[in-house]
Amino acid sequence: LIEILIVIAIIGILSGIALFVLSAVEDWLSSGLYVTADPAIWKDTMVAHWWLYSFFYHIIVGLLLTLAYAVFYRSLPAKGVVSGLQFGFWIWLVGTVPGLLMTLMSLAVPEELAIVWLAAGLFNYLLAGLLIGSLYQPKKT
Repeated sequence: LIEILIVIAIIGILSGIALFVLSAVEDWLSSGLYVTADPAIWKDTMVAHWWLYSFFYHIIVGLLLTLAYAVFYRSLPAKGVVSGLQFGFWIWLVGTVPGLLMTLMSLAVPEELAIVWLAAGLFNYLLAGLLIGSLYQPKKT
């Protein structure tokens, strides 16, 4: 049990770092869209300490994704990289899409920014799933 938790932690941290880097690049590329949004929707702490919060957020997300992948591994129809891609897609569909719909309905976020978040979320979760699916190989029992 300890060995599998260590493997999950390592893969989770690696996928979290990958998500952080992807997010940082995407935020930089789409930074022009952020200025079109009402500044009142952003917390002051997010502006001042954005990179620190983003890093720890993505590490936690990477750990949670890897743990969920390990728990549901035997339920995924495919195995390896393909199951990772399937997992990433489903995480995006049930995690990102509903959250962005709620964001669009309740906050003054430009539609263009939400579309960028939607596409970036799909790309990021597919890539994280690919990474997790290629690295996570449970022992045969």
